[in-house]
Amino acid sequence: MATDLECQTSTTIPEIDERLYSRQLYVMGKEAMYELRNADILISGMRGLGVEIAKNLILCGVKSVIVHDCNNVDYKDLSSQYYFSESDIGQNRAEVAKEKLYELNNNVNVTYSSSDIDEDFLQKHKVN
Repeated sequence: MATDLECQTSTTIPEIDERLYSRQLYVMGKEAMYELRNADILISGMRGLGVEIAKNLILCGVKSVIVHDCNNVDYKDLSSQYYFSESDIGQNRAEVAKEKLYELNNNVNVTYSSSDIDEDFLQKHKVN
């Protein structure tokens, strides 16, 4: 007999690839993995710390990640953000990072935004 969690999640949350996420399932359990798999995340700031957080969440298998940054890559970014190279200088940080982050886990919807975070932005996205 199916439990409430199985009935509730089987129609709304994609199945968890147990081979890909076996270590996480062992540590966190299926219920926590279902919660994680249904999470929509916004990360503002694609410097060293922001990209590290984005990388870890994408590898964990969240539902979607929006990376946000209004600024362009400059030389200072090359020392702390491992996805940037000299050829990226002058391009938007979020746009450049998004391309590399998506390659980590194509099961996660990775998008970017370079617009200001204001009321319009927040109303377009689910924010809890």
